[in-house]
Amino acid sequence: MKRLFLALCFSLIGTAAMAQQDAQYSQYIFNGLYINPAYAGYKQDLYLHSFYRSQWTGFPGAPKSFSIAADGSVNDTKVGLGLLVASDNIGAQSTLAAGFNYAYHIQVGEDENTRLSLGLGLGFVQAGIDGTKLNAVQQGDSSIPTTYQSAVVPDGRAGIMFTTT
Repeated sequence: MKRLFLALCFSLIGTAAMAQQDAQYSQYIFNGLYINPAYAGYKQDLYLHSFYRSQWTGFPGAPKSFSIAADGSVNDTKVGLGLLVASDNIGAQSTLAAGFNYAYHIQVGEDENTRLSLGLGLGFVQAGIDGTKLNAVQQGDSSIPTTYQSAVVPDGRAGIMFTTT
């Protein structure tokens, strides 16, 4: 009975699962805000950064990513605020995301440079797929789009970070 119940639970979980393709980042040390909203205001100064990555150039549908972000601290460095815009294209898939990040920094212990940061990020993601770039195995397959389709969905992120410098 327990096995049947577990099998049923796992099959129901599988029907509601959705997948997503995240942009590939290298040099995570320079891209903290893209990964964790608790990073906002970490440097305690206004920090502007951007990157462009073009991978496997010369191949059709090669991944290309671009992003620009700004973050800084306010309220005596206890609060960090950040904005970011990111674009990612790979094959027929494209994503454009924009978001606002809020982080609260808590001093831990007597050392003012030891902090626990809690962060929230809210924004929107426009995900699209260009059906003209896809090659169907069977012509007339209704699950493969024949034109460009996109949808805008809300995006929420949360993060925690502990630092000592």
